[in-house]
Order: sequence, then C-alpha cells, then structure tokens
Amino acid sequence: MDTLDFKAIGAKIKERRIHQHITQEAIANYLDVNASHVSNIECGRAKPSLSALIKIANFLECSVDYFIGGEYTFNADKKKEKSLDDEIVDKLRYCDSEKKHKVLKMIDLL
Repeated sequence: MDTLDFKAIGAKIKERRIHQHITQEAIANYLDVNASHVSNIECGRAKPSLSALIKIANFLECSVDYFIGGEYTFNADKKKEKSLDDEIVDKLRYCDSEKKHKVLKMIDLL
C-alpha cells in the first residue's frame, strides 16, 4: 500500500459524525476551517493532516484508529492464536460508547 484510502477514512468520519448527531459546521468550527473542507474530507477529496485527524477523533469521542484501523496490513504473528479476551477486545474496538455500555451491562448480569 503506497497511500492511505482517504475516501474510506472520510466515510468513517462521516459515519461517526452522523451517529453522534454532529454537523459538519460544528467540526469545521472546532478545526477553524470551512464546512466545505470537512465535506471534502468526508468525500475523500481532501486529505486531513494527522493533527486534524486527531482533533476530529477527539471531537467525535473516538480514537484515530477508528478511522484508519482498516489501513493496517501487517500481522505480527500469524501462527499465534488469539485468546478469548483478545477476540472480545477486537470485537469491541470499533463499537461506539453506547454499544460498549450495553455490553458492559450484559456482562454485569452474568
């Protein structure tokens, strides 16, 4: 892979923004840019800097990994079996806070 898939990253930003009921204008104001720039990021026409991506993640209350996690291509140890704990963490990694709270409540019921 030579470059990041900014279209996919932008789609994840848009997905998270909509889920959080946040407007492009709100993110634009936080980043001190035009709303059209946020739209261009979401459509993959503009490439956000690392610092902008971090600010967006903070504003949308998620990790940068939520946006770029699909870009990883390495597998440190293909033969290593994942523990059940690792599998659970992997499943929860991309869930939003609401889903994580629901899972936590279910665990507490066990």
